[in-house]
Amino acid sequence: MLPGIRKILLKKRGIFGVKRKVLLSIFIIIFILSSLVGILAKDLSKEEIVNELKKIVIIANKDIRLEMYDILAEKLGLKVADDPIIKGYSGNGMQTTRPFVAKTPWEMQWDTKAEGFMIFQVYLYDGEGNLVGVAANQTKPGKGSFYNPKKGTIYLTINTMSDWEIKVVAVK
Repeated sequence: MLPGIRKILLKKRGIFGVKRKVLLSIFIIIFILSSLVGILAKDLSKEEIVNELKKIVIIANKDIRLEMYDILAEKLGLKVADDPIIKGYSGNGMQTTRPFVAKTPWEMQWDTKAEGFMIFQVYLYDGEGNLVGVAANQTKPGKGSFYNPKKGTIYLTINTMSDWEIKVVAVK
């Protein structure tokens, strides 16, 4: 082959090679973006939404059920409201709660009802069962609160012989 013709062909191949790389890159970018849009804005049909709801409504634990509703709402592109209440408890007498996770600083708010002298104590434990502190130690009925700046897994032990209500509220 003549050296001049070979040089021209190599130049054309080089140009075509660059064009191919650019076109291939554009194709890959378009493919990735269309895949992301499909994932982020997944359009669920009415039937798929109903099927998801049927799975959610049979969940017995109301906290898990609400969390699953929130996940479905987010899939549908709906904004989920921030609920400042992390957990709520009520009862009469002694009780140990299930652990809850505080992702922000939090405050425990309580209200006790009794006639005359009473005792209302709330002990805080971390997720490993270690006593963290005493959140309440009250000898008269009424309201009170306890602020905790720490995040983490916590459970409560309530020691009383009266009616009580407790809310654990996120503080931002």
